[in-house]
Amino acid sequence: MEEIQTIAALDLGSSLIKVVIGRFIDDHDLEIVGMGVYPSSGVKNGGIVNIETTSKGIIEAISDAELMAGCEVNAVLVNITGKHIRSQNERGIIAITNKNREISELDIIRVIEAAQSIHVPSDMEVLHVLAREFRVDDQSNIRDPVGMTGVRLESEVHIVTANTTNLNNIERCLSTSNLMQVDRVLSCLASSEAVLTQGEKDLGVAVVDIGAGICDIVVYHDGGIAYTSVVPVGGSHITNDISIGLKVTIESAEVIKKRFGHTQVSMVDPTAKIDLPAMSGRNARSVHNHELIEIIEPRAREILEFIDTELIRSGVKDQLAGGVILTGGGSLLAGIDVLAEEIFSLPVGRAKPAGLTGLADKVSSPEYSTSVGLIKYAAKVLSLEERSGRSGSDREGWASKVRRWMQDNL
Repeated sequence: MEEIQTIAALDLGSSLIKVVIGRFIDDHDLEIVGMGVYPSSGVKNGGIVNIETTSKGIIEAISDAELMAGCEVNAVLVNITGKHIRSQNERGIIAITNKNREISELDIIRVIEAAQSIHVPSDMEVLHVLAREFRVDDQSNIRDPVGMTGVRLESEVHIVTANTTNLNNIERCLSTSNLMQVDRVLSCLASSEAVLTQGEKDLGVAVVDIGAGICDIVVYHDGGIAYTSVVPVGGSHITNDISIGLKVTIESAEVIKKRFGHTQVSMVDPTAKIDLPAMSGRNARSVHNHELIEIIEPRAREILEFIDTELIRSGVKDQLAGGVILTGGGSLLAGIDVLAEEIFSLPVGRAKPAGLTGLADKVSSPEYSTSVGLIKYAAKVLSLEERSGRSGSDREGWASKVRRWMQDNL
């Protein structure tokens, strides 16, 4: 893996803008060499609402990461999320017409193109075309049919589209920050790359990344992506409720949530108290801890019920033997996994990026699943290229390889 270059990932979150720089030192371990974080005030619910402030945040986060890594960043992979995301499953069918009826890579491209020949609204753009499975004649559940023989080839693909305006706004922010956009990756796909193994994907599992303003959901069934969705609520909505309910600032509410928050009133000491900071014209005061939890629990339950609705909508909820994996900053809220098990009626666990070396302690948290996943997503492409024996003669940069893999998903 010596030829793999340093890769930079940019996570545009509603709460924080995060940059992580990494490189693979072998087939499994990702070495983190730099990271930077800056408050995000120009991103709301996954969409850019202020180009100037977002660009400033990107520049500051990149600068900190560059200083730590001792290298310059000119290009990044960036995550895409937001309520504008749409997805659907489609099927393509072609005839194998060559003399020996052997399926080639060209046939794979043809059948995927046939599956993605859908009408896309003028204000939307195809973000991903992800192959779920292939069928050769009557044989199904085939992952790679190249070299097989048959008369008919079918493909099932998962197509993800995003709003063109939102994508253009991200490009403008990067351009203003003097950065090239290598590619853009759906947030939940990146997060799943950071926390799942192929075995878990084969088993059937859902990954839910609970962010500040958005919950990203991806469902795997039989090793392929069966469903993706975005729920436009997240941890910041809980923070806002605390701010209003306890009459404290947003900043104080966030601190209180992290230190004393829980999702179930029955799990906290009813006599315990927490101190609230003083505000203009108001002295510091104390409230019972259960008053805080009585604010958090209804909102947390509502968010998880929205997520459960999406899991049901996937059509494969009852086949998720691997249960549900929670990640993202919102998954750190105490008791949320227990409440999720109650609502989903599935096994629920928390996960964070694994297989990290270098500055691993800086990013070994669910908050960095998307950032680390972006790098693992890109490095996976490079590994496939090397194993194919084409990396030595291929003059394309790693950026072009990432783009091609994401377009073809081969």
